[in-house]
Parts: sequence; structure tokens; C-alpha cells
Amino acid sequence: MVQYRGPFVLDMPQEAWFNVNMMQKDMLLALEMGRHLNVPLPTTAVTNEFLTAARGMGYVERDFAVIFDVLAEMSGIKK
Repeated sequence: MVQYRGPFVLDMPQEAWFNVNMMQKDMLLALEMGRHLNVPLPTTAVTNEFLTAARGMGYVERDFAVIFDVLAEMSGIKK
């Protein structure tokens, strides 16, 4: 997946292939299953928080690769 989607970091597609809303839905399902099975999912929880930040920044309809832009903005780095 990283090999396939990694280039999106440098050249974001104009149309989302899998937007922030869809990815966050899946993250929430994974977190729910983790709670049900008593399996900790710390990286999933952190990723979910970055997706929440992406939504707050108005990136809801962008491809979820926009999370790299979120991290950059939160770090004060401009593209």
C-alpha cells in the first residue's frame, strides 16, 4: 500500500480515491473491534486523531493521503 499510495504525498490526486470520511469510518470500526476483543490499537487511535484534525481543517473530501499535509501544517511546515 505504501508503494502504491506513497506518491500521493508528493502529488495528491485531484479526486479522492478514498476520502478522509471513508478512512475514518474504517478506523472507528477497527477501534470498536479492538475494544470488543480487548486488543490495544494505539497507532490506529493516533491515526484516527489525525483524521479528526483533517476534518477540522476542511479536508473531508480529500484523499486520506492528505494526512501528510495535516502533519506538516501541525508542525508548522509549509509545502
